[in-house]
Amino acid sequence: MSEHERRADEVERELDEMGEHSEQLEGDIGDVREDWERKKRDSGVPGAAGAPERADDDQDAPEQDYPAKG
Repeated sequence: MSEHERRADEVERELDEMGEHSEQLEGDIGDVREDWERKKRDSGVPGAAGAPERADDDQDAPEQDYPAKG
């Protein structure tokens, strides 16, 4: 097998792997999109359901533990 044929085989394997990774990424993107749409419909998820002001209502936020400077 010549160097060119060996390299061509290697490139074909890399291309196949890239195709598999691409398909996996498409699936991951679809899963994340479905999760986001589900969260937007859930009024219990602050900020996702069109109420960003509710996202700031978290009383347990770490910055609440420190007094304001001044």
